[in-house]
Amino acid sequence: MELALEGDRRWDLIRWGIYLQAMNALGGMDEANNVKQRSSKHLLFPIPTLEILTNQAIIAASIFALTSCTDIVEVDDLKAKENKPSTGAPTVDKVVLATDAEFPIEGANFEQVVRIEGTNLGDITSLKFNDIEVDSKEVYSTYDMLLAPIPRALPKEVTNTIYITTKHGELSIPFVVSIPDLTINGLKNEFTQPGDTTVITGDNFDLYGITIEEAIVNLGNLPVNVIDATRTELTIEIPANATPKSTLTIKGANMDEAYKLTYMDPGVSQLFDFNNWPGSGAFTHSSQFPDAPKNFLCDGTLEGQPEPLVEGGKYIRFNNSVKAWGWMVMWAGYITVPAEVAADLSSYDLRFEICTGAKFPILAQARIILGDYGWYPSKGGIPVNTYGGWQTVRISADTESLLPSSIDPSTNTAFKIIFSPESAQDFDLSMCNFRFVHK
Repeated sequence: MELALEGDRRWDLIRWGIYLQAMNALGGMDEANNVKQRSSKHLLFPIPTLEILTNQAIIAASIFALTSCTDIVEVDDLKAKENKPSTGAPTVDKVVLATDAEFPIEGANFEQVVRIEGTNLGDITSLKFNDIEVDSKEVYSTYDMLLAPIPRALPKEVTNTIYITTKHGELSIPFVVSIPDLTINGLKNEFTQPGDTTVITGDNFDLYGITIEEAIVNLGNLPVNVIDATRTELTIEIPANATPKSTLTIKGANMDEAYKLTYMDPGVSQLFDFNNWPGSGAFTHSSQFPDAPKNFLCDGTLEGQPEPLVEGGKYIRFNNSVKAWGWMVMWAGYITVPAEVAADLSSYDLRFEICTGAKFPILAQARIILGDYGWYPSKGGIPVNTYGGWQTVRISADTESLLPSSIDPSTNTAFKIIFSPESAQDFDLSMCNFRFVHK
């Protein structure tokens, strides 16, 4: 009965491009107590036999997957009649993507498979993009075609050139491989307590040498222990004697300069006074509707409440349900926007920390209105669940409708926090530490 009425869910998730994220977010264990983890191979469909027999690109892919040979596989093994011996120096007519052989290209990205068409392309001994050589096991070679993926590796020298070497000659052709930039978003929780672990998020960490073996991370003059590293995450331990506003530096083996973050950055302005909640001129839903949920303000001392972000800190928590297009006012009133923020919104973030109960992830249709901006934490379709821990949210201050387009710092600026989901939602969401921070 588990699969009743769910037969199309997998295909919908794949079609929407969120299958891996959605399923891995569920996690779970199989019968052998192995953690369920989906990867890109689970997006593949069986290859029809007819296609294998008629499509050279698929033949090549099949060879890559099945062969254990360390040498370059020649098509003679499968389709001898269609192959010719290479007897002279190689020539190239065009380069195309393996997925679109019709349109010539002048460049491509890491991990894309390219098809090089010409003559005398068999008997290949070396294929390079810039100075990065393709593993011979990943090259498919025939008289009139080379098929290979672009290696995911940073070149030491960017020449924007493909180098082809065969037993009968060599050739170089212009070709631009796009080099992805290093992205560092910041600490998953900027206010992680000393001695605790946290994660630095981003992308392309592996390319730039931000690995367990090669990453150098310091907090001020304190060395930081690197626990784990992936392409998108670096897990670190905050030193026990760390102090707020310290500079966190991250340096990878392939980086010219260290990337800098600020640990526990208080920003240039705190938006709310949690010791005087909701404050003069502000209100919550319960003050307008006596039967509405009350006691939004928490300090972590009652059973079931999350621990505060920092010792002695307070936060607002909404642990209730809201119907579709309902309207639950957590706070409405006025904030002060500093002059430096008002003068250059694009250089600042609105940052705050959130915490969800493990059984209450924020779902895709959960809309929270900040100012007049409709914030969808799970807009990509992946539920947001912090599992009882705190995570930092960053929204650029120049995001449309978050703040008025014209701000007078000498006067108060209207702002509100309202839970108004597009479909009925059960929430257990805590929020605190609203502040403006320079990016």
